[in-house]
Amino acid sequence: MAATSPRVVVTAAPGFEGIATLSARSLRLEVAAHGVKGIALHLDERGWSLRESSDGGTTTVRADFLEGRMAARIRDAHRGEARLATALGLKKLPTTPLVLDATAGLGRDSVLAAALGCEVIACERSPIVALLLRDALVRADGGGLRDLAGRIEVRDADAREVLAALEESPDVVLVDPMFPERPGAAKPQKEMQLLQRLLGPDTPEDTAALLDAALQHATRRVVVKRPPHAPPVGDRKPSFTVEGKAVRYDVYVTGGMG
Repeated sequence: MAATSPRVVVTAAPGFEGIATLSARSLRLEVAAHGVKGIALHLDERGWSLRESSDGGTTTVRADFLEGRMAARIRDAHRGEARLATALGLKKLPTTPLVLDATAGLGRDSVLAAALGCEVIACERSPIVALLLRDALVRADGGGLRDLAGRIEVRDADAREVLAALEESPDVVLVDPMFPERPGAAKPQKEMQLLQRLLGPDTPEDTAALLDAALQHATRRVVVKRPPHAPPVGDRKPSFTVEGKAVRYDVYVTGGMG
């Protein structure tokens, strides 16, 4: 499945034309003043979203850390995200470990790592998705999550390039690849399907190369997020795994205490 680019930046309310035009120029997209069919970036009073309109209705993707399930997970991170904390090795790492999220997407893992006390570099190779993530962090900063938002730095670049250029290597690299749908597997939620149409899947070769780069640069460990029954990336056996009902963390110890 090839990646799809949104055709326009849509402004839904008066007063947003200037911001939309500047953002469109930086993303090399055109601007429309009202809704269109297909995938489009959308700006309104709530911020940026990605929308797909068709005869079957509209699917909306928005990064949001102030409301809904993500807000609850952030508030309860030290108790509710025990598996992630174990995978990251937080009991063995420095007081404020540096985590590089190599596949940040809408920032959920980045934000949960920050809620657990980490400094995070969130790498997102799509400037469109990076825009959604930065927008959510700006809203989080103004909505009572300033300390958390301040611990996350977004870089819209390939994580391999970021890792190679960093002066300080991260303690942990977190990888959550997006793979093609498997025959017979349950379809992902509509929001994830929309992101897959925008970005295209990660190929096994790309993910294996990303894992190799992560293993070269992480000073303590690399954590790969996988479906429970999926094989390890590149059939590379992890040092250990942290099991869960919805996801599994494959942990590769690279040095130090792990």
